[in-house]
Amino acid sequence: MTDHSIKECQKSLDFVLGWFAKPIFIDGDYPETMKNNLSSLLPDFTESEKKFIKGTADFFALSFGPTLSFQLLDPHMKFRQLESPSLRQLLSWIDLEYNHPQIFIVENGWFVSGTTKRDDAKYMYYLKKFIMETLKAIRLDGVDVIGYTAWSLMDGFEWHRGYSIRRGLFYVDFLSQDKKLLPKSSALFYQKLIEKNGFPPLPENQPLEGTFPCDFAWGVVDNYIQVSQLTKPISSVTKPCHYSADSCHGNKRRQSQEAKESQVYLLVVDMDTQGPLSKPVYYGEGDHRQAWCL
Repeated sequence: MTDHSIKECQKSLDFVLGWFAKPIFIDGDYPETMKNNLSSLLPDFTESEKKFIKGTADFFALSFGPTLSFQLLDPHMKFRQLESPSLRQLLSWIDLEYNHPQIFIVENGWFVSGTTKRDDAKYMYYLKKFIMETLKAIRLDGVDVIGYTAWSLMDGFEWHRGYSIRRGLFYVDFLSQDKKLLPKSSALFYQKLIEKNGFPPLPENQPLEGTFPCDFAWGVVDNYIQVSQLTKPISSVTKPCHYSADSCHGNKRRQSQEAKESQVYLLVVDMDTQGPLSKPVYYGEGDHRQAWCL
């Protein structure tokens, strides 16, 4: 990262957080980057006003999550800022930048597609990630985080995105007459998390290190056109050839290839539909006809 990028990042944070945080937690005045860029728009504080403003917050109230209007901003207003779920890094930065204040996360969450109903695995993943990042900031970085609030309780109208996304712990059927609330998977997860006050040291929560057995098979699968070797024209599809690597010796192994016969046909198969794309055709000429798994 260049010095210019670091300055742009600092400017971005000053415009988003420092606008309010620096006057309240540092010296009662706006950040220098704001005064340099918006000198004609910002008021000048007297020394008595600075003393009055400084220290007027009981804690640092942080709202963290996707800005739904972020993509509508002009590029020069973003100051190279990107949307990121790195909550722990932000908590550590606030702690160092603003004299170790008590931080209360008053709003935090993500969003899922508006077609998502009660099984919101993606939202639950982000919720767990954010809360674990908060715990790491407390335990490993010494940040004084005193509370956490998930956003939001129920699905609602999300500004310019309307009902195309959902951010609630409770599902709302907007087309129904009574708008009944139903708990999603994330609501049940959050309930259990609060009951346990975090992530107790259970076996499933512990990190695990080690290697797999030497005969463990690793591989990659993809969608592609499969050319299968057949002994006669048939409409069914044979098993594709699989390749794997010997995890200990690095040897390439070929598995389950059918034995070659004197007469060979080719069947071109669509791997998505498992159906033939065309009639069986020969590959090669005379006694040298053969087929390969591609």
